Amino acid sequence: MSVTERIAVTFNESRRGIFRTIPVHYDTGKGVSRRLFLGGIRVEDPQGRSQPTQVSGEGDNLKIRIGDADVWLPAGSKKTYVIRYTAEGMINWFESTSEWEPYAELYWNATGTEWDTDILSTSVKVSFPNVPEGKGVRARVFYGPYGSRLQDTAMEAGRTVHGMMTGATIFLRSGSLEIIRAQPMPAYNGLTFVLALPESTIARPSAFTQAKWFLLPNLGFTVPLFTLLGMIALWYVYGRDPNTGPIAVQFDPPEGLTGPECGTLIDERVDTRDIAAGIIGLAVKGHLVLIPKEEGLIFKKRTADIRLTEKAGVEDLTDFELSLLTKLKTCGELISDMELRTKVAPEIGGLRSSLYQTMSKRGYYLVNPDAARNRWALGGIAGVALAAILAHAISGSLTPIPSVVGGVVGGILVLLFARGMPRRTLLGTKVRAKVLGFEEFLRRAKSPEFNWMAEKHPDQALFEAYMPHAVALGCVAQWASAFEGIVTEMPKWYAAPPGTHFHPSYFASDLGSVADSVGAAAATPPRSSGASGGSSGFSGGGGFSGGGFGGGGGGSW
Repeated sequence: MSVTERIAVTFNESRRGIFRTIPVHYDTGKGVSRRLFLGGIRVEDPQGRSQPTQVSGEGDNLKIRIGDADVWLPAGSKKTYVIRYTAEGMINWFESTSEWEPYAELYWNATGTEWDTDILSTSVKVSFPNVPEGKGVRARVFYGPYGSRLQDTAMEAGRTVHGMMTGATIFLRSGSLEIIRAQPMPAYNGLTFVLALPESTIARPSAFTQAKWFLLPNLGFTVPLFTLLGMIALWYVYGRDPNTGPIAVQFDPPEGLTGPECGTLIDERVDTRDIAAGIIGLAVKGHLVLIPKEEGLIFKKRTADIRLTEKAGVEDLTDFELSLLTKLKTCGELISDMELRTKVAPEIGGLRSSLYQTMSKRGYYLVNPDAARNRWALGGIAGVALAAILAHAISGSLTPIPSVVGGVVGGILVLLFARGMPRRTLLGTKVRAKVLGFEEFLRRAKSPEFNWMAEKHPDQALFEAYMPHAVALGCVAQWASAFEGIVTEMPKWYAAPPGTHFHPSYFASDLGSVADSVGAAAATPPRSSGASGGSSGFSGGGGFSGGGFGGGGGGSW
């Protein structure tokens, strides 16, 4: 649609010119926005001379500022501005109703309801493809402030309607519509019209054009889709582990890995169970003793204090175990939950790095998994931010909401994928498969199997040696059940109250609760203190002054 607006202005005080605002983004009420595409904007005087013009976005509006910033017009000046532009995407199509056949509708706010001055007179003329005998052509005019339902209707072509409600005269012909209101309109009042034509009068846009109209104003919402596709492709190329074939049961932890190391290699995370496994491992190696206790009056919770022993040698400790023991020694000889939270938990980052460094040194990863995750997260978020900015620029949208929402969701997807981007080497993948095989053994081991396992006998030493692994892999109960009737003594590092009866399954349950509680305490620091764009102007009584496309308003500057 080609639009020409002729605005004759009398300035009551010295001003530089006028501005015209036209909405171009409309809320459909369905969670997406609809855009009116305006182009070819130019401003002339009645003689066709170009006028100084600046076009910008202002919220959901396009703003056309006319006039020279350095030229002031004296009070009493009369100026006529001719604004020309094209509009695309302003037609709505509706299926047949009980009253009408399928029709195309132009719902257009001709003057806008946001002018801050009186409009002395208004006229509108619309030319459209001629409809034979004017059959199916109808028009309705609304007048008043935004939301007003004062209206007059021309129900057929070839008739002139003198509007009693709007004060407008409506001339409806088979190829044109003319509206004249000679009476003044107060500030913030306007004239809106609806023109309905037979469906065949105006060709429907192609599927490509409709897709463009829908996607462009909402282009930012597609950022998560492209992010998802991109991250899947990147994970497949850079994050996917090599294939090592089927998993076979293993009767020993591969390459002498400790419980925390096995747990970390399985899921690439240093979590509560890994910390708990590290503490149990230090206990098994004689560096500390767990003193179980019960807390709570109504809701009981099993936890434990930790007492450090005087064992001097640390040659049997891994880097992670040595770091953990060093942190524990800062707490004193007897360590409670609160000391774990205040002195060990804040250092969890260092403990995590220690385990990741061990994984890298052993050749299981090319780079530290934590560093890889951070790089992918930062790079991915930067890429998503750039995509959101480009989407906003390409869409031409005056509101950044689609791009902001799309960027936030895309960033969340990046963070989720970044967790799985550390790639194990072929060696790391093979060792992980063996850890899974060892986990299978711990979960399914039965006492009769020990009789034929080479160099494996069901005794206290074997029970305790693999207990840290069972804690890290979450199978303490299954591992303990294999020693029913075999192990009858409480481990020396578990200082249960005197007279406590030992039973592997009961011990496993108790140890599991204690390990969870102690691990959580060591990993958790204490809390610190302190709609109208797509609606019809005819059906359902939905029309009103200021509705439809176009509109806006203006003022002087």
